[in-house]
Amino acid sequence: MLGVVKTVTGNEEYQFGDLTRGTVRAAGNVLTYSEKALSALRDANIHELIEILDLYWNKSMDPDDRAEAFTVAVYTGAIMVLAYNFLANVMSGMVFAAAWVKISAEAGASPLSEGLWSKFLQTKSTMDIFFGGPCLPARALLTIPWFFRYRQFVVGMARHSPLRNQFPIINRYASLILSWVVANLAFVSCITFSMIKIGSICTGVPVFPVT
Repeated sequence: MLGVVKTVTGNEEYQFGDLTRGTVRAAGNVLTYSEKALSALRDANIHELIEILDLYWNKSMDPDDRAEAFTVAVYTGAIMVLAYNFLANVMSGMVFAAAWVKISAEAGASPLSEGLWSKFLQTKSTMDIFFGGPCLPARALLTIPWFFRYRQFVVGMARHSPLRNQFPIINRYASLILSWVVANLAFVSCITFSMIKIGSICTGVPVFPVT
């Protein structure tokens, strides 16, 4: 960093803390130039950016590089979708459990009892209207930080898979499927059932109808 400042200011005797007028003026010129460069980038036409990306894709990358880049892009996009789907499933599970407990408390019986399932579905649909769409921005915001943790989970499974060395591409997609089964399906189902069970204890109504 010190060498860069000496080069920019032209002052070989510059030391950290030596904020002379000449140094400040030179630094100001650099900042002004950087701001102009950033402004030019912001004003660049989207078609020009596409042309640059196309040039890099076709001229600077061989077929193997393009295949790897495409795989990584698809892999990352799939992880983002699954991360969002996990949060959406968790929230749906919360609505499911809330509707279950509500019907159980009102009817004094499990929603699985005869004649209560349709009422349960109607209650859940009503709750989805209030907690489904309106919660979309919250799910989207939570997906941003959650994506990195979900990615660590998926990549961790891929690294410990026996398919890693011989079938790297298959291994990546297998890790996506396995992560969905473990997290988005099994884990969310367990969390949802746990909430229903807690509600059952609070209401005194068993989860399954007593015959």
